[in-house]
Amino acid sequence: MDNAMSIAASGMQAASVRLTSAAANIVNAGHESPAAGAGNHGPGQPLLAYDPQAPYANLVGQAASDLPAALVNLKLAEHDFRASLMAYKASSEMFKALLDATA
Repeated sequence: MDNAMSIAASGMQAASVRLTSAAANIVNAGHESPAAGAGNHGPGQPLLAYDPQAPYANLVGQAASDLPAALVNLKLAEHDFRASLMAYKASSEMFKALLDATA
């Protein structure tokens, strides 16, 4: 049971990182520039996503994401977090039932 809880907690953490990234991309969606650095991220700079066909892709094929894609990623991160939370709750309830049955 502990494995299931740790996997679900890891999923929530990954969804949280994805949510933070999507939120930053939404904030910075109007600030795309052809001079975006490879992997450089600071205030006011959009996070980079792999898309070698984008018009502003840098030398490693990364481009600043657009607003619609960032909004979709935000909703996906929300659903991922909820799914992981539900898995955590289910595992917790099963573990509690197991302890109650053996006690």
